[in-house]
Amino acid sequence: MKHAKRIEEYNGSLEKLGRDIGNLDYDTLVELFEILTKKFKKDSAHDLELNHPQVAEKLANISKALQKILEKDMKPLADLCRSYNEKGIR
Repeated sequence: MKHAKRIEEYNGSLEKLGRDIGNLDYDTLVELFEILTKKFKKDSAHDLELNHPQVAEKLANISKALQKILEKDMKPLADLCRSYNEKGIR
């Protein structure tokens, strides 16, 4: 797999992309982190098949770290902010 240097469908800079992602609501960020967690896990398995154990290990570590962040902070944050939004608190 050749890794892209940019996202073809996105014409902004990486800095703008980071800001745009950071401005998503927290439920959407949870969804994005879940997608990334699965992607890194899948890539880890693939690199293991390619006999790249060091790369596979790093990718697996990233997947595990993202999962921990999701469970410890991101999902509770989304739950908390969702309750604020439901109450109309800004």
